[in-house]
Amino acid sequence: MITFNEPIIGEEEKKLLNEAISSSSVAQGPYVERFENLFSSYCGTKYASACFNGTVALHLALCALNIKQGDEVIVPSFTFAGTANAAAFANAKPVFADIKKDTLCIDTKSIKKKITKRTKAIIPVHIYGNVCDMEQVNEIAEKYGIYVVEDAAEAHGASYKGKKAGSLSDIGCFSFHFSKILKTGEGGMCMTDNAEFNDKMHMLRSQGKVKNEELKGDDFIEKRYYHQMIGFNYRMLDLQAAIGIAQLKKVESNIKYRRKIAGVYEKELRKYKIEVMQKEQSSNPVYWVYPLIFNSRKTKLKVGRELMKKGLPFSSSFWPCHKQPFYNSKESLPVTESISEKLIALPCNTSITEKEAVWLANLIGKITKNV
Repeated sequence: MITFNEPIIGEEEKKLLNEAISSSSVAQGPYVERFENLFSSYCGTKYASACFNGTVALHLALCALNIKQGDEVIVPSFTFAGTANAAAFANAKPVFADIKKDTLCIDTKSIKKKITKRTKAIIPVHIYGNVCDMEQVNEIAEKYGIYVVEDAAEAHGASYKGKKAGSLSDIGCFSFHFSKILKTGEGGMCMTDNAEFNDKMHMLRSQGKVKNEELKGDDFIEKRYYHQMIGFNYRMLDLQAAIGIAQLKKVESNIKYRRKIAGVYEKELRKYKIEVMQKEQSSNPVYWVYPLIFNSRKTKLKVGRELMKKGLPFSSSFWPCHKQPFYNSKESLPVTESISEKLIALPCNTSITEKEAVWLANLIGKITKNV
């Protein structure tokens, strides 16, 4: 069936959910810790901090890095608004960079133009599962003494030069929203090799409160509600983590299938000279969705209207963050603006058969011939 909605709850998920429900607590507990350990091992990082969603993960990361009012955070404008919003939540100013027209990833040339004395962090977004040129991003960050926080919300299992997305920066952030490759309904996680950052994120997600298990003697009696800093209620539930543990067991087979469907789309769409997202150099994408870049806004609208008539699903392009009413920065980002006018994305998941992918690609190709 051609749909964006993959099944979430299978037999393994039901089994672990029932176990979690039957335990003494369904709030943050042993299943969250287990999920953190499994996912950090999968990503190749030392530590993980689970939280309630992907935007929260980005916010936690920025707060752990002491990003504050007056600071600037460089983000691509071509992304889901949550990326820029996380900087705003930290009272920092999101500064918008342009993207590359072929890979859709943040353009390091644009990053360099945006750096000022107030720049404290860069958030490269692994857009649609395509990992950014992290070597160049990290070189820029090191040169100017700024942090890098990966937005890997769409890139579970993607890699760059053999290393997993989320392990390529100071802190890597994931979303487990039900639309993502690895899903828990809602959920997020921050990955890092820095123990100090991890400890701070653990504390921040729990209202800045000290852990009860760390209290000894009279402190256990008196300081169970002692808060070392202002924090947030950003905890993940054991119920979410139980689903995530089961999902992680099948994420590689999911990714393999997505790559197969992406290959079908690419082969068929090539016949009609429809542009598709190119791999970033040294990246091994995972294809959260499959973006198509038409030759004009007119063609995109024609295709969208025909798909709507037939009841076929597609995803709109991200509306550029710098054009959102609440930012409206007035700056010119020509590639972002051009791509957003011409792009739609197709489902690329385990619910679609190869035969359906061939049919859908050729349907779209025939529509473009009549524009």
